[in-house]
Amino acid sequence: MIPVAGSPQVLVLRDLEQVRSTLRHARVSKGGIDIMEKKALFRIVRVTDLDVRAAGILKQEMLSRGGEVAVSREVYESGGEKADCLLMGTLAQFERLLPKLRAQPFGLRSLAASIEAALTNHDARVPACHEGIPLAEGPLLMGILNVTPDSFSDGDSYTGTEQAVRTGLEMAEEGAAFIDVGGESTRPGSDRVSLDEEAARVMPVVKALAQSLPGRVSVDTYKARMAADALAAGAYMINDISALRMDSEMVAVIRDADCPVVLMHMLGEPKTMQEEPTYEDVVEELHAFFVERLNWAVDNGLKEENLLIDPGLGFGKTTVHNLEIMRDLETFRSLGRPIVLGASRKRFLGEILGIDEPRQRDLATAATTVMAVTAGAHIVRVHRVGLNRDAARLAQAVFGPGQDARQSDG
Repeated sequence: MIPVAGSPQVLVLRDLEQVRSTLRHARVSKGGIDIMEKKALFRIVRVTDLDVRAAGILKQEMLSRGGEVAVSREVYESGGEKADCLLMGTLAQFERLLPKLRAQPFGLRSLAASIEAALTNHDARVPACHEGIPLAEGPLLMGILNVTPDSFSDGDSYTGTEQAVRTGLEMAEEGAAFIDVGGESTRPGSDRVSLDEEAARVMPVVKALAQSLPGRVSVDTYKARMAADALAAGAYMINDISALRMDSEMVAVIRDADCPVVLMHMLGEPKTMQEEPTYEDVVEELHAFFVERLNWAVDNGLKEENLLIDPGLGFGKTTVHNLEIMRDLETFRSLGRPIVLGASRKRFLGEILGIDEPRQRDLATAATTVMAVTAGAHIVRVHRVGLNRDAARLAQAVFGPGQDARQSDG
């Protein structure tokens, strides 16, 4: 049946900006908009390992405000000490809930602060970040420049310094905000290379690019000495596939340099990471991983605004895992850190589309760039900058912030 009377239309509103625009279009008064805007957005918040007594209070308080809390069965079974909860409600209901939780025992006061931070982070378009990363101009592109003979995608293409530097400059001209130089292949099954060999590949390129592109050179390494030398030579950012876990000295290098660092998730190490990777819930486990890593980094002296996160597509994940991460990428916004995504030419794209040659996966990569931008990712790592620049701009034009012609408070 086609609806006719009143022309009912189901609206999809993603944020408060869209809600306010829609209310204005309906000619709602400014006072009415202020009252109703937070009633139009529904949020689901997952909380794990909560004291069962706290879970019972949480459910009671949210129900009294018109929301709902789904709780794990431990709340009702004798002997259970911890429970998981799904809080479901509008922003207005959460707003009324949180002050009440701050007066409750069993850890609910700190939980209220965490829920408030998660909701605020999720709805913030631009998280606080190092001043050299222009997120407000986003989405940003990071050009992948592998100076290795065995890269899965472009091995041996840029092993000569002159060619590598020329390619990096071309990427910058096409719109790359950063050039990510890597001297050790981390494809599945790859072996580690020595520090000397990695430095011989990377340092000449970093030195040359840093002169022409100050503040725009990133180095893809997990070795502290490599990172320190690259930063001294003019690199701006470090991209660590191990999230500061493979070299105990890396955190000190980042702290002393006061530079941005990308913390990437990887299960195991490149040599073995694709040997039957297993998760119960890949998105939930990655979220917990980043909570631990971010807190560890801050506890060890790193500034929060210098930390970025990357879910590490293809690094210890099956095709199904990668798709689940892409589908739920938006959930990582609640961590309040810039999200970096690298799907470019990855094997899972070839498995889905039947494309064996990595360089033939650029159109598929552009599709993932659109998905990343719509989910709120801030930096996308790509091999083909121009193609993905256009894809990102189109996605931003459709789904990004903008002034609606109907908006007016007058």
